[in-house]
Amino acid sequence: MALSKLKFRPGINRDKTDLAQMGGWYDGNLVRFREGYPEKFGGWQAETFDRYVGEAVKLYVYSTNTGAEIAGLATTKKIYVRAGTNLFDITPIRATFTSTATDNCFTTNTTAGTEGQVLVTIVGHGATTGDFVTFSGAVAVGGITAVQLNQNFEITRLTSDTFTIQTAGTATSVATGGGTGITAAFEINIGADSSIAGYGWGAGTWGRGGWGSGATVPAIVDVRLIFMDNFNNDLIFNLNNGGQIFFWEYDAAFSNRAVLLSSLPGAIAVPEATEKTLFAPSGHLLCLGASAYNQASTAGATITSITSTGTVATVTTATNHGLAVGDYVYLFNQTPTAYSGTYQITAVPTTTTFTYSIVTTTTSPAGAAGSYQKIIYSGGVFDSMLIRWADVNTDIGPLPEVWNPLLANSAGFLFVKEGSRIVTAANVRQETLIWTDTSLSTLQFLGTAEVFGLQLLSSDTNIMGPNAYANVNNNMYWMGTDNFFIYDGRVNVLKCPLLRYVFGDINREQAQLIYGGTNKEFNEVIWFYPSGESTSIDRYVVYNYRDDIWYYGQLNRTTWVDAGINSFPLATSGGYIYSHENGPNDGQPLGAAPLAINSFIESAFMDIADGEFYMLTKRVIPDVDFTTSQIADPVTGAPLVPQVDMSVAVTKFPGAAASVTDVAGATLTRDIVTSSSTINQYTNQVFIRARGRQMSFKISSNTVGTQWQLGDSRVDAKPDGLRG
Repeated sequence: MALSKLKFRPGINRDKTDLAQMGGWYDGNLVRFREGYPEKFGGWQAETFDRYVGEAVKLYVYSTNTGAEIAGLATTKKIYVRAGTNLFDITPIRATFTSTATDNCFTTNTTAGTEGQVLVTIVGHGATTGDFVTFSGAVAVGGITAVQLNQNFEITRLTSDTFTIQTAGTATSVATGGGTGITAAFEINIGADSSIAGYGWGAGTWGRGGWGSGATVPAIVDVRLIFMDNFNNDLIFNLNNGGQIFFWEYDAAFSNRAVLLSSLPGAIAVPEATEKTLFAPSGHLLCLGASAYNQASTAGATITSITSTGTVATVTTATNHGLAVGDYVYLFNQTPTAYSGTYQITAVPTTTTFTYSIVTTTTSPAGAAGSYQKIIYSGGVFDSMLIRWADVNTDIGPLPEVWNPLLANSAGFLFVKEGSRIVTAANVRQETLIWTDTSLSTLQFLGTAEVFGLQLLSSDTNIMGPNAYANVNNNMYWMGTDNFFIYDGRVNVLKCPLLRYVFGDINREQAQLIYGGTNKEFNEVIWFYPSGESTSIDRYVVYNYRDDIWYYGQLNRTTWVDAGINSFPLATSGGYIYSHENGPNDGQPLGAAPLAINSFIESAFMDIADGEFYMLTKRVIPDVDFTTSQIADPVTGAPLVPQVDMSVAVTKFPGAAASVTDVAGATLTRDIVTSSSTINQYTNQVFIRARGRQMSFKISSNTVGTQWQLGDSRVDAKPDGLRG
């Protein structure tokens, strides 16, 4: 009896019916194609021992000038730096309270089941439920020890002046105390794990309407997103939704927390709010959607004298000057003029003195004290179509803290004209692509007084979310709201046989969660997205740009970074960072035994003579490669036998159901008959008996240690009459 090879077109097509896709693959999970043949995805291993808090929204990998690999990790609740297997908390501090505001702020309780809960009273703490605070300097109170109090805690807010924390202790009495040396450092407010839109509880801010009143306009709370880039060894990041820009200075001990970029020495006119920051290829730090540049001044107190020691000038005023370190002042009418100009205050010794640094030494005291004005760079109105950029000095390079546009520097701004808001931006081909809700433009460095030029590429394109893009081989790929696109010098739509499958079952309210990435080893662009009823990522879709094919599956990965500085692709899920294409298994955190990866691929139905004849299938000769499988359990050492399950399904009619009941629970009469067998490396042939007009083929695996690739399996089948 003649044998026929089971040859299928690579890729998966779901935009045709099962029978219309004959000769191709129709369904699959955690399977890719190599040289046209399907194989199981590589597995993953947990890379971190510490569990992160919140949902990861950004993973950014870079190396320091010493060669150390650093990963910035941002979640909806905290900011971390990963080094090796450890995570270090660098979340910025929003506010710090000390004595007397924190004196004896703890109250213990002995209510059964809550003896570890402590009430904290700090007037005007500004925290919300879920925020974090770190206490130090506290002493024992009510049976709760100092060690148990001087920790980082998640807060449950009660009022604007009170909240509770959960300690590891057990109170032995009701008491108020903790001492008078307590410091409470509150981290920046947390963000939402997913976007929330609605009229009721959990949507919008507390008290936005009167008690008992119904909202007429739905509140929308967007998910907290964070965007990162590195400046030499250091890290710069911003919060979305009109958030602030922060700076983390690298130190080998990872003891620093991030601070506001505007708090750095020399920082001037830093945007107070932005949607996204990134460095352009020219080295300019860009703000996409930003508060406008604004400069105002107020008259200063009367100057009684100016003295100097070296290049440090000290101003004494007749009354309280009200200035702080980091403020800017403009001094004028001084003699000598070396004291005049715009300067940043470096110290405030008293309420009537402040210091600043002059360029060169000069006569002291000043012959004429002159006057000064306080320069205010805050108060600019946020514009979602505004692009601002910081200075790049021709001698020393980027100055990401300098944002005031001057003839003597290259800081500046411009507006995008097409659309109503900037969604995101990314670098490719020595240019920066700017997506709005309706257009795509390119921002290019000119090297002239204008610094940058903006050119419209398309007024008829969009992007699903701020992270829904990936750049590989100087081409930019992105997911739009109803199509996939590529920019290779021109904007083109990618032909995709999964459009209906993807866009017909995607949660558009959670579009900001969608995350794009690349896996260059396998020529893949991958998008992780939430399906229609999910508020978190649970699916992926892959475009293989070398073979021009698509495939999809189910996997929760909230961020992704391709291999490069890191040996394997990195991704985040469930509190841990994982390295992908690393072994064949679903590696578990903290050394736990690995789990099997459930992968499969299933063909569309095929027939003989357009389905006129029945087909009798009697035998299958499998062609499966297990070369990279494991033969011993990586944790227990127990022997493993790599294997897959092979199934041949037959049916009489194309409309046959894949299950035996319909959605109403009624029994179906045209169900599919399936014949299955387990295949391992020693299997020569499998005898089956399956008869029907159409046949499909499926291979799957769900055992630890198994890695497989399907080759040219052969089937022994023949026509078997016209009647069922």
